[in-house]
Amino acid sequence: MLRAFVLLALLSGLAWWLNGEREHGRFRQVDEFFLDFMLANARPRLKPDPAKLGEVVFVRLREEDKKEYAGWPPLPIDYLMIARGLAAFDPGVLVIADPLNWKSPKPDSLPELAQALLPIPGVVIGVEASSGGAADLVTIKFVADHLPALERLHGQAELLPGLHKLAGLPEPVLLPQRDIGVVTGPPWFMALRLRDHAVPSLVLVALSRASRTPFAHQRLHTGPGAGVHLGDALFVPLQDDGSIVPVSLTIPSVNGLDLMTSDMIDPEGGAAKILGKGKTIVMGIDNDGTIATPARAQAQAIAGALALPRVRVLTFVEQIAAWIVAALLGLSLLRLPKHKAVGGALLRLFAALVASYLAFQGALIWCPPAIPVALIAAAGLFVRLLGKKDPALIPAPSPLVPKP
Repeated sequence: MLRAFVLLALLSGLAWWLNGEREHGRFRQVDEFFLDFMLANARPRLKPDPAKLGEVVFVRLREEDKKEYAGWPPLPIDYLMIARGLAAFDPGVLVIADPLNWKSPKPDSLPELAQALLPIPGVVIGVEASSGGAADLVTIKFVADHLPALERLHGQAELLPGLHKLAGLPEPVLLPQRDIGVVTGPPWFMALRLRDHAVPSLVLVALSRASRTPFAHQRLHTGPGAGVHLGDALFVPLQDDGSIVPVSLTIPSVNGLDLMTSDMIDPEGGAAKILGKGKTIVMGIDNDGTIATPARAQAQAIAGALALPRVRVLTFVEQIAAWIVAALLGLSLLRLPKHKAVGGALLRLFAALVASYLAFQGALIWCPPAIPVALIAAAGLFVRLLGKKDPALIPAPSPLVPKP
C-alpha cells in the first residue's frame, strides 16, 4: 500500500510538471511526430466535405462583362462598389485574389476604396511574386513590414521554392490593417522560403483568417507526408514541394455586377441566398472557360481546405481523464514482480497507443501522447527499481545443521 501512495504522488507531480513544460513549448515535437504518423495513415480520408463548400463564395469579375465595368482590368471604383455591396452581408473574410495595383496617374477613388473595406473585419489582398530574380532590398523590406512569417518548417525545407522579387506591390493606401499574401501562380505553393522562415501565400493567409489560427500555431511540412498544420485541428495535404494538391471543385459563385449597387441586390434572389454572414468571400477576375483562372483556382483551394475534416483534439478536462487512466495503468504494475515491470509497462504502452490509433482512424480523435506515455514509463521504472520481488525467486532459508 505504501508503494501505491508513493507512486501515485510521484505520477501526479510528474503530470503537473510535464503539463507546465508543454505549455512552454517543450515536448511539443513528441506530440507532433505522433500526430504526423496518424495523419499519414489517415491521409486518403482527408477529402473535402461537399456540404461544407458553401462556406466559401467566389465573386466573379467576368471578362465577358468587362464592358460593364469602369475599366478593364477593373478600377478601384469597381472594387469600391462591390465592397459596399458585400459589406451588407457581413462576410467574415474577404480575399481579393488579384493584386490591387494601378499605373500612374493613380485613380482618385483609391482612398474611398480603402474606406469601403474598413467595415469588413478580415481583408486579405495579394502581392504577386515574379518568376525570376533573387529577392531585392525592396522585397525584403516589404516582407518584413507587411507579411507574416511562418518559422516552423519541418521535413525537407529545401524543397520549398525561394521567394523571388515581388511585382506590383499593393497600393500603399490599402496596406494599413490589411493582411497580405503572396500570389505564386501555378503551381500554387502554400508558402515561399525566404532565409530561415517561409512567407505565406494568399491561400494560407486566407485559411489563417478563416480558421482564426495564428501563424505561431502553424507549421509547414515538406517532403514525404507534406502538408500545412493550422493548429492541431486542420491539416491541409500538399505535394512534396509544398504546392497545393490541385482539386477541381464546384463552389458557390456570384457575379460581381450583382453587387455593384444596392438596388440590384434582391433579398429573395440568388445572390442573397448564397452570400451570408461570416462566410469567406474570394473575389477575382474570371471567365467562362473550362480552365480555372488564377482567382478561381485559389478560391477552389481555399474552399477545399476549409471543407476538410477536422481533427478533434481532446479538451484539457478530457486529457486529464486520459492522464488518470494512464496513471491507473501505471499503478496496476505494482501487482507484478519487479522483474516483469518493464515488459508490463511496454504492454500497457502498446495497448494505449493502439487505442489512440483506432480512435483517430475511426473518428479523427486525438490525444497528445507525451504525458500519458511518460506516466506509464515512469511507473514501469519505479516498479522495476522498488517493486516487490517474486516469492518464487526468493531462495529458501538453509536448514540449520546441528553441531556434532
